[in-house]
Amino acid sequence: MGSIKEELASQFRSLSVALTISMSVVFSIFAGAITGYYLDLWLFDGQSHWLTIICLFLGIAGAAKNFLILTKRFTKEPGEKKGKDQPEAHISGHKDNV
Repeated sequence: MGSIKEELASQFRSLSVALTISMSVVFSIFAGAITGYYLDLWLFDGQSHWLTIICLFLGIAGAAKNFLILTKRFTKEPGEKKGKDQPEAHISGHKDNV
């Protein structure tokens, strides 16, 4: 077991991950709906709601994509990190000993 500070830090990290994912999903849907609404007002003087519906579905699709990307990013184990900052082994299979 870790100390109380480590446990609290772990809980706050988990809370921040959950809030990041949920806010990303909510704001994507909200942005799609608002964009469609204002496009309908601008182009069709509010008489049609097709762009609102289309942009709402695009916002939902964007929210699903963000959800998948963020859950993959935050569920990686600390030893699994392989990104742009870590060099890959050469094609021949030899690693550089630096």
